[in-house]
Amino acid sequence: MGGRVGLFALFLGVVFSIGCGGGGSSSSSDTAQIRVFNGASGVSAVNILVDGTLQSGNLNYGAATQYLTVKTGSIHVQAVLASDGSSVLDQSFSVASGAHETVFITGTSASVTSKVLGDGGTTTVAGDGHVRVFNASNTMGASDVYIVDPGRGLSGVTPVAKGIGLGSDSGYQAIPAGNYEVFLTAPGTTIVNLATGPLNLTSATTNQTVVVFDAAQGGFTFILLADQ
Repeated sequence: MGGRVGLFALFLGVVFSIGCGGGGSSSSSDTAQIRVFNGASGVSAVNILVDGTLQSGNLNYGAATQYLTVKTGSIHVQAVLASDGSSVLDQSFSVASGAHETVFITGTSASVTSKVLGDGGTTTVAGDGHVRVFNASNTMGASDVYIVDPGRGLSGVTPVAKGIGLGSDSGYQAIPAGNYEVFLTAPGTTIVNLATGPLNLTSATTNQTVVVFDAAQGGFTFILLADQ
């Protein structure tokens, strides 16, 4: 009799496990971090929704959200105009547990595109950090990227990345913590498209992203993001 009770209990355990999705369901409680940058030229403030829930409101052109906590696995990210709810971006992608990612909304109001990049994940030597440059400009065109000491100039310097166009990035570049300056130039030349001026990489911001985009009044500008 005791054997039958044991088998029946085992059967119930198996049924319960199947009904609850089995042992793999524990990952559903895991989280990741994403942020969104609004860089689509001509697009006004947007609201950011994740899986249908408002996460950030009135994100202006040229601005980024803070990191938002999301579930792992497949997530549904939407950007809608704050003014009337019209869809700007509707995208699903997968995020892993503990990941930090940035969704760059680029292009123009007539043709919105996007790019998702993983943030951080670099191996930092004591006293060093990492900087990358993302090109979100619709009008700059492909550019070479230089990361130099402030005031150093470009003579005799080799670019850290060549010909990065819209939606492309330089990849993280290891540099000593302290001041630095970023230049974007016409490919193969030292004709400057954008110079950031002195920036600072501290021990508190060991990974940074310089996002270059079209200024609202013409020309080019940038925003400096601290990456987790």
